[in-house]
Amino acid sequence: MTNPLVRARWLAPALLLALAGCGAPHTESRLATHQAQVDPPMLWRVEALDAAGNPSAALTVCADSTLREGFARATAEVAGMPCVPMKDRVEKDGLFAVRCELNGQRFGLTVNRSGDPERDFQIDFALKALDGTDAGARQVRRFRRIGPCPAGWGIGDQAKVSEPRGVNALAGAWSGE
Repeated sequence: MTNPLVRARWLAPALLLALAGCGAPHTESRLATHQAQVDPPMLWRVEALDAAGNPSAALTVCADSTLREGFARATAEVAGMPCVPMKDRVEKDGLFAVRCELNGQRFGLTVNRSGDPERDFQIDFALKALDGTDAGARQVRRFRRIGPCPAGWGIGDQAKVSEPRGVNALAGAWSGE
């Protein structure tokens, strides 16, 4: 028979997990309220710009500072396949660069940011094959803070401009809406 102290040590993690599940919605609500007080999410308008600098598409997204910082560290994806980052990345104020691999081909990914990251900034995203071919892509996006997120919106919620919320960038499509 095992010592009661040993049994307690083995059971403690399971008990903690079981107790953590009790009142989880209340805890989640309290954490979300606290997060909103410490780092209030803001509504941002995101525009994809064409070669002439004119908006070709736009959406709004509710973002806290962590999600907003991710705007400047974009990764590449082609037809649902990610360009897997390698470990030699460079991250400086206004610059994120990394080499990545997609379908056995290596690319250089560069993201340059200009403007005020708190209010209005632009991201220039470039992906270029490192094998000497002309394979690659470029996109420029402009981010403008509009104000507080609409009531009922959470961090990551987004929608096409002037349309109701429909997708969460962090969790995927909303069901039942």
